[in-house]
Amino acid sequence: MPRLLLTGTDNSVMEELSGIFAGQAFEVDRCPPEEVWQRCQLEAPDLVVLVDDSSFAGELIPRLKSAPATAQIPLLVALTEFSESAAAKVLGWGADEFLVPPFRAPEVLARVAVLLKLHRDRQILLASKDEFTRLFQQNPQPLFYCDRQGVQCHINPSLQRLLGYPERGESVVPAEALLYGEEDRARFRQILTGAASGRHVKINLRHRAGQPVTVLLNDLALSQVADQASFQVQQVGTASPLKKALKTLVENFLPSARDYLALLSMTPLLGGRYEKVRKLGQGSFGEVWLVLDTEALGPERRFVAKIPFVKTANAKFRQEADICRQLSPHPGIVNLVDIVEEDGRVVLIQEYVAGRNLADMLEEELPRPLVESIILQLIDVVAHAHAHRIMHRDIKPTNIIIQADGTLKLLDFGAAKVLKEKDISATMVGSRPFMAPEQLMGESERRSDIWAIGVIMYLLYTGELPFYSEVEKYLIDQILEQEPLPPREHNSEIPPELEAIILKCLKKKVEERYENALALKADLLCHFPNYGGRRDHK
Repeated sequence: MPRLLLTGTDNSVMEELSGIFAGQAFEVDRCPPEEVWQRCQLEAPDLVVLVDDSSFAGELIPRLKSAPATAQIPLLVALTEFSESAAAKVLGWGADEFLVPPFRAPEVLARVAVLLKLHRDRQILLASKDEFTRLFQQNPQPLFYCDRQGVQCHINPSLQRLLGYPERGESVVPAEALLYGEEDRARFRQILTGAASGRHVKINLRHRAGQPVTVLLNDLALSQVADQASFQVQQVGTASPLKKALKTLVENFLPSARDYLALLSMTPLLGGRYEKVRKLGQGSFGEVWLVLDTEALGPERRFVAKIPFVKTANAKFRQEADICRQLSPHPGIVNLVDIVEEDGRVVLIQEYVAGRNLADMLEEELPRPLVESIILQLIDVVAHAHAHRIMHRDIKPTNIIIQADGTLKLLDFGAAKVLKEKDISATMVGSRPFMAPEQLMGESERRSDIWAIGVIMYLLYTGELPFYSEVEKYLIDQILEQEPLPPREHNSEIPPELEAIILKCLKKKVEERYENALALKADLLCHFPNYGGRRDHK
């Protein structure tokens, strides 16, 4: 039976998952987090189910995925609470899949079954050189292998069909003939001399008729055959309606012809380059994906793609791209990497930021130096935007990421606006608890961002929002009409001067707030010269 190793620190979730696995065809073993590494090294379970806990998951997952003995063990992470940043975080660390509460048995078991099947197929394929040769010829997936010098390539029948060669059990083709151009040959030599990555790399193979066939190569990492490199091949492109119809027919009515399914399957790439890996979330105008740059061979291949739902959002996405260009480079701004077009829609490719979401961090007590550093960095990045006459208009904890080294990144300038002759924007954009009175009235300006910084400061020092109600009308009334409770009534350790600074940010009348972020920073450092000076974030 497949062996599952279940680990974590949340006992209630562990019990819930154990109940789902009970009575199934699994051998389930529970293990304390501190023993997982050793158990995986010694026993190599078929699947590790990890109940996410940031105190150890961030170290354990990359460690398992980087060690040769454990790199191929599938990792399924059960998040105790779902957020886009939490999902992106565990996938960024190297997890294969994640689960979110509420944990429903059919979904949990289906995801486990898929991961186990992929793992089992890979184990069989890599079991031995002899077994590989047999499966190589019978596998419906196009495959080829060669020596590490890349002189002769052995291609299986499925790849022969894809490239227009006569079908044999196995065919040997010179690499010079298999690869389309010199650029492809140079890229292939780089792949052969590098470590097996298990990641897709785009390359062009040559059809027997002479035209290029764009594919993704996935190195199978045959550790048992040190002098041999073996690859799965996936064709790149979008399947035509005819191919989609044929694929459906084959799946439903011609099971004996399923070998042809691999030839009918196509892997779409954004802009012909970026492969979708996982959906990270979506907003009002589009969705966000973790993507892989299939043309890059180095370690930094993961990026974030922001994809509009409809073409009418293109102008908005182009404006966000222009804003990112204006504000870069800056340590607090997410870099724009590329702009591509997909089905007539403008897609932004941005830097992938690994770190913790401030909204999640607020669930624990943060050390004072870290709080001060977060606030000062937030003020700095907002001041940088204001200096370029750009107001963010949606500053909130979910748009703030703190990286492992303590560096803050302010995300999502999709709601931002470039100020022209007027300082006021006649639109209402933002998240209610962090919106200034004038913003609620549809007249946001730069000092609306000062209000949002004040709300963040209030929250970091008191653990409470200055204005909040589950009923939107009551919340709006509070923001428009009520004064916030002084922060020192929540936390008496707050210095009176700091309380005054926070309350000045939260003045109802915009003219009574700080004129800009630089003025706020100057007042803060005037009263607290060492504010944010220490950087011990551990």
